Amino acid sequence: MPTLASSAPAATFADIVDRHTRSSREALAADLVQLAPMLDAAEIALIAHAADAALTESARLKLNRVLLLELHAAQRAGELDAPDEAARFARFVSQAQTESFDRHLQQRYPALWPRLQQSLRQQRLALREMAARLVADRAVLATLLGQPAGRLSAINLGMGDLHAGGHAVAQLQFEGGRLLYKPRSLRIDQCLDTLLQNLFGDDPLRIRVPAVVDRSDYGWAAFVMHRHCANEAELQRFYRGLGEWLGVLRLIGGVDIHHENLIACGPVPVVVDPESLFALVASAPPSGNGHAYDLASNLAFTSVVRTGIVPFRSETPGFSGVDLSAAGSLPGQQPKVHAPVIADEGTTRAHLKLVDVDVQHAQNHPCPQPDVSRFWNELSEGFLAVSTALRTLDARGGLAPLLDSFRGCMARDVRRPTQAYVEIARMLWHPASLHDAPAARIRARELLRRNAALTLATPVQDDEIEAEIDALCSGDIPVFAAPLAAERIGASLNDWRHMRTDLEELTVRCALVATNLNRTGGENERDGRHFFARQPHTTRLETRRRILAADAVERLLRLAVRGNDGSVTWITPETSRGNWLVQPVRQDLYFGLGGVLVGLAGYRREVLGGRADPVAGIDESLAGALQVLRALDASTPSQQTGGYDGLGARIWIWLTLSDLLQQPGLLDHAIAAAAQLEQIGFAGDNNLDIIDGCSGAIVPLLQLAEATADARWLAVAAQAGRHLEARAVIDAEGARWLTPVFPEPVGGFAHGAAGIAWALARLALSGAGDAADRARWQALSEQGFAFQSGLYEEDLNNWLDKRQRDAQTTFHTWCNGSVGIGMAAADLYARTGHADHLLTLRRAVRASQGMWGISHTLCHGDMSLCELFLRAARLDPEHCAVDPQEPVAQVVSSIEENRGFIGSMTRAAFTPGLMTGLSGAIHGLNRLHADCAVPSPLLFERRVG
Repeated sequence: MPTLASSAPAATFADIVDRHTRSSREALAADLVQLAPMLDAAEIALIAHAADAALTESARLKLNRVLLLELHAAQRAGELDAPDEAARFARFVSQAQTESFDRHLQQRYPALWPRLQQSLRQQRLALREMAARLVADRAVLATLLGQPAGRLSAINLGMGDLHAGGHAVAQLQFEGGRLLYKPRSLRIDQCLDTLLQNLFGDDPLRIRVPAVVDRSDYGWAAFVMHRHCANEAELQRFYRGLGEWLGVLRLIGGVDIHHENLIACGPVPVVVDPESLFALVASAPPSGNGHAYDLASNLAFTSVVRTGIVPFRSETPGFSGVDLSAAGSLPGQQPKVHAPVIADEGTTRAHLKLVDVDVQHAQNHPCPQPDVSRFWNELSEGFLAVSTALRTLDARGGLAPLLDSFRGCMARDVRRPTQAYVEIARMLWHPASLHDAPAARIRARELLRRNAALTLATPVQDDEIEAEIDALCSGDIPVFAAPLAAERIGASLNDWRHMRTDLEELTVRCALVATNLNRTGGENERDGRHFFARQPHTTRLETRRRILAADAVERLLRLAVRGNDGSVTWITPETSRGNWLVQPVRQDLYFGLGGVLVGLAGYRREVLGGRADPVAGIDESLAGALQVLRALDASTPSQQTGGYDGLGARIWIWLTLSDLLQQPGLLDHAIAAAAQLEQIGFAGDNNLDIIDGCSGAIVPLLQLAEATADARWLAVAAQAGRHLEARAVIDAEGARWLTPVFPEPVGGFAHGAAGIAWALARLALSGAGDAADRARWQALSEQGFAFQSGLYEEDLNNWLDKRQRDAQTTFHTWCNGSVGIGMAAADLYARTGHADHLLTLRRAVRASQGMWGISHTLCHGDMSLCELFLRAARLDPEHCAVDPQEPVAQVVSSIEENRGFIGSMTRAAFTPGLMTGLSGAIHGLNRLHADCAVPSPLLFERRVG
């Protein structure tokens, strides 16, 4: 990985760089000659040629920016007087190869020559040492190659970063085969292979590491040839092997197994550089949000996620958003990264330019277009099977002795991402830093300390930081390694013994789902109707409903993260900064803890009403989750106003929990959220929609005004209405609203005109504002519904979705389709009796008939579909009649046939949230009872009982 300014192979300043590396290259050539006749002339020439290239490239990357700066300085000073560009550039190249220019550079950049010469010297000595080791060990290489090595025929010295005094991995091709030189002890590789042999026996398809020859402080490793799997069975075995690696690495604290450290050798995933084992388990400082929240946050650092195999997104500067994992880093899913190149080479206009480049693909994938989502089960099964086998071995007392064999092995501590070092090296070798090296060291020191405060397990001692800076100044990427002590091995074993296998497996699956969602956006999962009941039936329907609801609650409680302070929370795949990530649930209503609490509190209410079966632990879990929700509200003030993610959501969550739980003080939290909303106002809200924007805050504010008899909250709701008036686009098509999410205004309930018009209609029906305000809001609402009506297509029997490029695309969901439009119409028809709303409701019911099977969720699944049918039947029995048992049977039978709840975009992972997860299934199963006392979040209802 280049540490400084790169350029095209033409090498702009090749002659200048050649001059400053000549003495190092000649000294190495003389050293190599001393190894004759143990190296013949052809081998010496081969090594010398590769070494020349390595030394030249190293110097070029360090000199480029200085020479560019000096080029432009000479041009501006009028020193390059020549008739054309080529001649002017040639004049600079000639001038830069004089002793006077050398003296000029020494004065302007006093740190440059000492650093460059030190870097070249230590790299030269490391190359000489590698050649001497080759001479000494050539005979023993036959143990890796299966035959005598023979003559050296090729060598590649560009196999990675420089470490520990200019040393680097090299690939060597002999007549007898290919292998790798590694300038570190390989005893840890041997011990790991022995452990794997004990666990898996002689299975030829077992996970493995390459065979090695350890020579104490360096060694030789067999070359692993990448190949794709030949068939489906091999693919399944490969991904099961990845799961087995997760189980083993979780035990031995293995980290840094990223996409370049694992090679797919057909059905066998081979870890090729297992030097970072028994990594120290680090925890983030307490967040103040409760011990459970801290445990959930630390799963990313202490669980199998930290191995590097499970997909993750880098937050390192220069590589932000890049997935470097062994199971991830999928083609077509990576963002571009910035690489510095020299533009306008060979001219006085030459300059440094950042260009977008693709992340280079490694050899970690078992097929050209891997689809990890097809093999989640194999990966999970491999992890669980190995974990179970290890538990059994540990119970018999056989595990600790196996791990004790690692004592004394040199293990590397990965204290910072390599790219963080790369960025600081860029700064330290910048011309300004070379001009004032002491000031640059101060900046580097501060950056490293700041990084240590943000990143777990990084060096914070002054001497360690100084050692890092010294290494970077001499061209190395710092490495920290130490012999493994019994205490450190024991700490890893103890940590593994206390891990919750179910949460580890859950975290893995969530990470895999997040990776798939980053690749697909979830649209394929949302569109398909695969989970409808093939044989719906009403036999023992109420008993079956109650069993499913209790099972869902038990699973939700079982997979909770519990703190030693009584706090409770969950983890989930969730969107963050444009990517799906695995993280603790936030406090929102859609994905988050607020929605989970509403689901659990609603179930508890149904138990008290005799409509649900008791589940042990629900009261304690509610109390623990409330503890975390209070802390999150206090620690993370929101600037969003929305009804599902924002202050509107917080108002409705706390108001609903107050109604359901009847506990003192809960209503105060709703009031506090409304006060914060009052303080920030709506001027900064560009989202506008029900989910994230001010229209989503209107009905919760109206509900709060009713609960508190305080007109203050009606005034805040009126502010939201006025903001929507100001942002409306009105013409002959009606009213609609442009938001940052979509390039043009859209329809639908959650993100578009139907939801905003519904909120305005509810505002017009309230006591907010004066009569003139309410008349305007009513008129604007009608114009919004007119725009939505204009999207209805008789031939398609549904409303068009303007988010889609396909002009014929329609949906049957609450968020963007007929179900949400119908729910809004049902609510307003029940309140006003207006014929237009009845017509819309009937259209929505017709459009949604038979559209079971997308998922079992509230947002885009059977739970909201069932809600629409049952609500419409009560309001319009003449045209929307339905046997009340029929939609209930569809939902209950589908969950049974699919062996459990099916989420939406995250359907293959445990998702605890309300709108797309298990809490929503609990809520939906509650509301399938005709006498359910739980209000619906789909319309921000407050009815309880």
